Amino acid sequence: MTDQPPFEPPSPIAPPPPPPGGYAPPPPPPGGGWGAPPPPAAAPLPWDVRNTIGVVPAFAETLKLLITRPAEAWARTRESGDLGGPVLFSIAVSWAGVALSSVWSLAFGNPWIALLPPEMRDRLGGAMMAHAGGVLIQLAIAPIVLLIALFVWAAIQHVSFLIVGALNQSTAGFEGTVRVLAYSSVADLANAVPIVGGLAALVWKIVLMVLGATRLHRTTQGKAIFGILLPLALCCVCLVGVIAVAIGWAVTAFSHR
Repeated sequence: MTDQPPFEPPSPIAPPPPPPGGYAPPPPPPGGGWGAPPPPAAAPLPWDVRNTIGVVPAFAETLKLLITRPAEAWARTRESGDLGGPVLFSIAVSWAGVALSSVWSLAFGNPWIALLPPEMRDRLGGAMMAHAGGVLIQLAIAPIVLLIALFVWAAIQHVSFLIVGALNQSTAGFEGTVRVLAYSSVADLANAVPIVGGLAALVWKIVLMVLGATRLHRTTQGKAIFGILLPLALCCVCLVGVIAVAIGWAVTAFSHR
């Protein structure tokens, strides 16, 4: 019998080299391969589910999100549907800002009265009482004024977005612009800070509006900034023009005397 060599298993076949250009098929997604379900959508904004979790908790959680994590808040904001919700949120927050600002003005005015002479104190005391009555009237009509102001400014802002091309990819339309302004009303709370509150509220609101317009209108930050600042710039130009005309009129009136 002829001796046969021992059996040897064939060597494994080496994988083919990658094609030119460095392309390789992407790895399967983690946690389940190609057939895995897509990741879950972001949780809705708490204010959008206020009927489920309660109005007060939803308001507080939405307020906290917009103050501490605004980018996450805008990512969880719906683009359409239930427009009354954002409008109601805006009026509540802006009214709170007006109320806090009024309380601060009254609180800072009263201590100074005690340092004045008695006659002046009596006169200013009556003036302060009248001022307090005016504040109450202001707080009573503030919701109506805030509602009108919200939609008027939203219309101006929407036209501005249209001019700069920030609505080219938008599916939210005018409703999205209202939402941007409504939830950005959180910045009105800064009006309660004495002296610098107005400036802080303006800067904060611009930042929130840029983040909101970028998300809801699916535009770039550059177009969002340009669209938001355009009405403000036009208002400043008009104000400077009015002041220049007034100064020119005053100079002319005094020169003819």
